[in-house]
Amino acid sequence: MDGLGKTILKILFLSALGAFAIYWAALAALAGDWKVVPFVVLGAAGVSWLLLSERAYPLRYLAPGLLFMTVMVLVPVVYNIYISFTNYSTGHILRKDQAIQVLTSKEIPTSPPVRFRFTAYGTADYLRVIVISTPEGPLFVSPEGKVMDPGSFAAPDANGDGVPDSVDGYPPLGTREFLANHYPAVQRIRIPWEEGWLRLATLRDFGYFIPRYRYDPERDAIIDTRTGKVYYAGLDRFVAEDGEPLDPGWPRWVGLANYIRFIRDPRYHQAFGRVFLWNVVWAVLSVAFSFVLGLALAILLNDRNLRLRKLYRSLLIVPYAIPAFISILIWRGFFNTHVGLFNEVLKSWLGPRAGVPWLDDPFWARFSLIFTNVWLTYPYMMLVSLGALQAIPGELYEAAAIDGAGPWKRFTTITFPLLMVSVAPLLIGSFSFNFNNFTIIWLMTQGGPVVEIGSQAGATDILLSYAYKLAFYGARGNEYSMAAVFGVIIFVIVAVISGISFTRTRALEEVSRGL
Repeated sequence: MDGLGKTILKILFLSALGAFAIYWAALAALAGDWKVVPFVVLGAAGVSWLLLSERAYPLRYLAPGLLFMTVMVLVPVVYNIYISFTNYSTGHILRKDQAIQVLTSKEIPTSPPVRFRFTAYGTADYLRVIVISTPEGPLFVSPEGKVMDPGSFAAPDANGDGVPDSVDGYPPLGTREFLANHYPAVQRIRIPWEEGWLRLATLRDFGYFIPRYRYDPERDAIIDTRTGKVYYAGLDRFVAEDGEPLDPGWPRWVGLANYIRFIRDPRYHQAFGRVFLWNVVWAVLSVAFSFVLGLALAILLNDRNLRLRKLYRSLLIVPYAIPAFISILIWRGFFNTHVGLFNEVLKSWLGPRAGVPWLDDPFWARFSLIFTNVWLTYPYMMLVSLGALQAIPGELYEAAAIDGAGPWKRFTTITFPLLMVSVAPLLIGSFSFNFNNFTIIWLMTQGGPVVEIGSQAGATDILLSYAYKLAFYGARGNEYSMAAVFGVIIFVIVAVISGISFTRTRALEEVSRGL
């Protein structure tokens, strides 16, 4: 394509991009979501600058990676840190205006209850109108809940009972037909009526309901229409003068309150200490056992005199080829205390009372997890070790053999040091991965078994699964802000461990240079 064609194509693309940006910015502004407008405008301006500026030419290749890193890494990290400094949790999720809307939409029936019979007209596939019989006369309501003019319908009433015989030629629907085809849609209807609204109360009646709470914007308060109690807006919820709170509330900035609560409340820091200790043991043992097993198999398979070496390699990477989700669920079935394969075999050998509480006892549950994880990860260690072993020059082994070094001496002075130059960063990455390996923990044990009544942290919970439980499985509600605190702590721990480990691995490069 010549220069003119590229210019025309660039103009068309930038024109479409500008129109798209203006359209979405206008929609966001009309919706009152002003936070979106700068991102749309700056994004379009940034793309235009990349395409038009010669200085930005190198950034054209880096921009997609930087964009994805920002959206998928930096934004979640920053947002997680922000949440940890707020009270974002059950009861404090909505904005203040949304909380007011929820409260004012709550309803109570009148005393005594007021009910009006209704008749629906249409067919099984089409609902024409709903006619509600009120003391003031029939009320014609559209399927969307809008009150219609009775004069716009042909509604003959031969017996004069106030209930039309048909509406625009559509007969009245029977209860069964209405229930099977139109009940869910009609159930969502709210029809303004006097001080409240009408809604479906039974299969035959609409009921009159009034709002439980009323918002007074002048006093910024919620008034209970049943008791007259006034709840004034506080920092994060409406509170009465006697201290009674009203839920839901709204999020607010609390500073270091969550971190202080983590330090002071034994429910959190004691569970954190227990979970953190197991988390480190879990990651270290998983990496160590899988690396030792993978390295041993790699050394064995690296022997050129071994027969059927290719077959053994193919069979030993089978665990790596099977999706981890399937493998974990299979092993969970094997370790089942009551009907699992392992206990069935033990019972057949040692008697009906034999058996191990694989997933019901803390020690055996941890053993089962480490065993399964080693089975899943040793093929990876074997493959990387094989690659590293084949990169070691054979002349080094020949020189060592001439000097009289035995197999163990050659392994400790040549194989292992040179192997660690290539494998050490991968071991660090594997440690970080296993430190946050939520998948196997959740699919195998869901953090159980229970070790302390009232604590969310189970015997096999790692920090990430514990944070997940706080966020979504809280007994007293979902504590998103405290889960975010744990997320920040996990991030700092993994970053520090990885930083120290990578710094130490630089010393291994000197080893390889000296050989």
